[in-house]
Amino acid sequence: MGQHCRMNCDDGLAGAERQVAEAVAAEYESLSVECRADPARLMRLLAPDFHEFGASGGELGYEGTAELVALSTDPEAEPIMVENMRARLLADGLVMIKYTSANQGRRSNRTSLWRRVGPGRWQIFHHQGTITKS
Repeated sequence: MGQHCRMNCDDGLAGAERQVAEAVAAEYESLSVECRADPARLMRLLAPDFHEFGASGGELGYEGTAELVALSTDPEAEPIMVENMRARLLADGLVMIKYTSANQGRRSNRTSLWRRVGPGRWQIFHHQGTITKS
């Protein structure tokens, strides 16, 4: 009985770690210049109910976001730098990611909520960016 419990606990921990790792990989993908410059690629990562409070103070939804991001992405630009990324499994299939980004001289604190939509497949449904001085 003790061995059975230990195995199930280990499986749960491994499952949680796997979910967090998959969501973090999806976040990094969404930040890559290659993804941001390709609307179809970015749209696969956006949930139909996607909502963002942008660092600029504006709000964005699913419709038109991938195209807007692509138009504002220079494929030759420096990649978005990420600092202090941390992620937490909030519930099965739901991961919150927090980090600071630096891009084009601007730093922002960011939070993303990712939902698992299939085995190894995640979509972001909420994102918030807040400009920071440091």
